[in-house]
Amino acid sequence: MKFSEKKFKSFTTEKQQKILIQFIQEIHNNWDDNKQRSKLIIEFSNCLDWMGIPVSINLQNSTIREFLEFAVPLERRIGQELTDFEIIQSDGLRKTRTKQPLYLILDNLRSSFNVGSIFRTAECFGVKEILLCGYTATPENPKVIKTAMGTTEFVSWQHFPSTEKAIIFLKEKGVTVFALETTTKAKNIAKIIFPKSSALLLGNEALGISKEILDLADDVVSIPLNGWKNSLNVGVTAAIACYEVSRQWKY
Repeated sequence: MKFSEKKFKSFTTEKQQKILIQFIQEIHNNWDDNKQRSKLIIEFSNCLDWMGIPVSINLQNSTIREFLEFAVPLERRIGQELTDFEIIQSDGLRKTRTKQPLYLILDNLRSSFNVGSIFRTAECFGVKEILLCGYTATPENPKVIKTAMGTTEFVSWQHFPSTEKAIIFLKEKGVTVFALETTTKAKNIAKIIFPKSSALLLGNEALGISKEILDLADDVVSIPLNGWKNSLNVGVTAAIACYEVSRQWKY
């Protein structure tokens, strides 16, 4: 993608915004190709300048985490419509709802779809609270609302500027924090005894959980896999982990 200033400014605002989203996705997908990434960032920066969008970091010298911290909120503001889902008519038949002392910490999740999915899972399993960290979308985001299928009003949540602050907040309440990550030291989730008042820490879809944040967790656990692919979608991971904790606690 390469545009002159005159050509780019001739597009509608909607098309300009779609081009920005394409650039963000292409830069992310080509991050390991230094030459291609550099070319894309130059073109992306030009488009930002032509649209009068301020850039708070040096994009060419940024790490992928720094780039996403700038790009994801921008991508969210531009917004893309998701397909509507039909809510199953049998929802709401259960008159009593049980909360369990389980918390979820979402560490800079990029996908609003995944956040909404996790809210739905959290409501189904009676999670006490979700802690949304960094640029993780909140229930004010229309995409989260759509994919959560009406569950955001039933699940308590807070937003924290950083994952570190969220972990400290929970630890001060006596909550044990378990990070879900595929590391050499991770323990099989089925062999962990989860104490009452536990938190599950879920990391960024592409980057995982940084070492600095892993060091703050009380333990690291993983879901054993047998396939060629060594990771699950973060929403699927949340569902499996919530089930395992609920199974142990017999909720």
